Amino acid sequence: MRRIILPLLLFLVAGALSAQSYQIHNLRFIPPEYYVGDTVEMSFLLKTDQAVNLKVPEIFPTPGWIRFLSMDIEPRGVDYQISIRLIPYYPGTRALPPLESGDLILNDLKIFTSSILDSGASRELSEIRSPLLIPGTRAVGALIVSLLLSLPIILIFLFKVIRSRTGKIIRTYKLNLPYRQFQRLIRRIRRTMVNMPEKDFYLSFTGGLKKYLSTRFHQDLTSSTTSEIEALLIRSHIHETLALSLVNLFNRVDRVKFAGDKLLYSDREQLLGEVEDVSLALEEWRKKHADL
Repeated sequence: MRRIILPLLLFLVAGALSAQSYQIHNLRFIPPEYYVGDTVEMSFLLKTDQAVNLKVPEIFPTPGWIRFLSMDIEPRGVDYQISIRLIPYYPGTRALPPLESGDLILNDLKIFTSSILDSGASRELSEIRSPLLIPGTRAVGALIVSLLLSLPIILIFLFKVIRSRTGKIIRTYKLNLPYRQFQRLIRRIRRTMVNMPEKDFYLSFTGGLKKYLSTRFHQDLTSSTTSEIEALLIRSHIHETLALSLVNLFNRVDRVKFAGDKLLYSDREQLLGEVEDVSLALEEWRKKHADL
């Protein structure tokens, strides 16, 4: 029995050895010089002593220091043109792990990977260490601290801006309030003047105009005569045309009280239109020359 088994084993071993017999020619690398992390194409012509069936491995080995991307096998008669694309992660000369390619196991393939590091430095891969801080943590922390420190200053600045704007709005509102009140009075007179007696029209018109001018010249003109108002307007240095227009309005309504003149509807409408124009001109003059 041993005489039968022993020759059979020798025959199988010899067949396996003959099946693994191959030669590599025209070994090339693209690019010729490559570094850690570069994509490299390794190509060579494989010659065998007998016909073999080669195929791309279903699963590439994963030793950790290299990554196989792809493998192409192109028959050239009885020979094969083989291209292997890979990425090395370790510098220096190293042998590729065996590649089971059908009838052949390709081994003893070596590559040399250049490195930009100091040749005297250790080439052993360092162990993976967890980061002490998440990337960007220090920058975010510094930003948060800066915001917290500057928050009181920002709040004080915003408070001053809001207070200044609010104060300006309130002052503007108060300064414009007498003019708006006078305009409302003019509109009310216009709505009711059709059946308004002469005396009521005179009192409403002159009373409203004197009250408005009192706020603008900071002097109570309620009981002032037209002559006293004219003297005040001259002293105030407002535009002469504007002063004459105001005095003319008082003189025209004075004739209603003292001379018994009648004011038709058209006359009243004309007076209201003129007083609107004069008061608007006075407001524009006031804004240009500050408050009277």
